[in-house]
Amino acid sequence: MQRPQFQKVMAEGRKQRVEDLCTLFYLPNGLEHHRLGIIASKKIGNAVARNRAKRKIREVFRHQKQIASTGMDIVVISGKNLVPLPCPILETKLVSIFRKMK
Repeated sequence: MQRPQFQKVMAEGRKQRVEDLCTLFYLPNGLEHHRLGIIASKKIGNAVARNRAKRKIREVFRHQKQIASTGMDIVVISGKNLVPLPCPILETKLVSIFRKMK
């Protein structure tokens, strides 16, 4: 996804906060597949922490990308508390949000 697409999803899409872990924005994209965008700012930590957060989000998305029926553009803004959280726990917290997407 390019910057204008990120901005469109964040401006027009629905917003869902997942505790203090991350914020999701999602918007139907009219395609048959989902697209994922991840924002991990320097507030998260150094480059190692930011990359770890992005890897965890990608892994959860990879396992759960078939849940929502229509194509979605999804932007995830990660929070500080996402980095130390194990992937299976993060996945259980995000699955309920993914299932509500319509």
